[in-house]
Amino acid sequence: MALAAEVTTVVCETQANIDAQEYFLLYGMGSDFEENAYHVWFNKGGSDADPAPSGSTGIECNISGATSADDVGVIVASQVGGNADFSASNSSGTVTITNAVRGSVTDGSNVNIGGNFSVTVSTAGTGTKNSNHKHPEDDMAWFIQDDHLAVVTTKGTDSTSVHSKLGDWKAIDESVIEGFLLHYTAEPNTVTALTGTAGTPDIDNTLHPFLVDYVKCKLYMDRAGQLSSADPNASSISMNLSNQHERKWKECLVKYGSKKRDKVGGSRRIMPPNLQ
Repeated sequence: MALAAEVTTVVCETQANIDAQEYFLLYGMGSDFEENAYHVWFNKGGSDADPAPSGSTGIECNISGATSADDVGVIVASQVGGNADFSASNSSGTVTITNAVRGSVTDGSNVNIGGNFSVTVSTAGTGTKNSNHKHPEDDMAWFIQDDHLAVVTTKGTDSTSVHSKLGDWKAIDESVIEGFLLHYTAEPNTVTALTGTAGTPDIDNTLHPFLVDYVKCKLYMDRAGQLSSADPNASSISMNLSNQHERKWKECLVKYGSKKRDKVGGSRRIMPPNLQ
């Protein structure tokens, strides 16, 4: 579901059919993605007081010099459009108000203006600041394919539809305004046995052969220490072998580690082969 800005249509009345201090409610969204409540009220006599309903900010429309519905529409569009939360235009007394920030807000409504004055929502805003997935570790997963990040969920209903069935993996149906923050850990699982699944190292399979070099490096290092007094020559040979296996292991980390990172994002570059 794409993000959308709320669009409200206000059909105005003539000045004669609007009483002093009457108002309608309008809801915008600031750059902080918090909803702001407004009451758009009419100053008919030129010195009327703001009705000041609780919890909203007043937008005054002085219609003391207006006559037709179009006159009123021009004033409403000017005053509402002068607020940073909205843009507005008038056409023959019909004012179209568009929220400046996309997202779901409370629908505007006519409170006490009589006649044919109306406030309707022509496009509902979509997008929430808070996700509906309160415990994503229980019902969400993500994966990378090429340069795309996919987020899926098992959350759903009893419906048999493939897009809503509970327990089936499906794309999330969210319109989160501020995006989402993805947390993950890259620490491999501990090897707990020498055989079976528990004995398989939880590292990329390209590193498995070179893991032998790491083990040999440590074994030859231990042997060099054990032979340091009894047989210095054998100790020196073991240390040299340890260094060779350590070098292979480190070369593997540089070579395959960087390739692994390149597969999941970032800039790309062509590396010509070394023919020397």
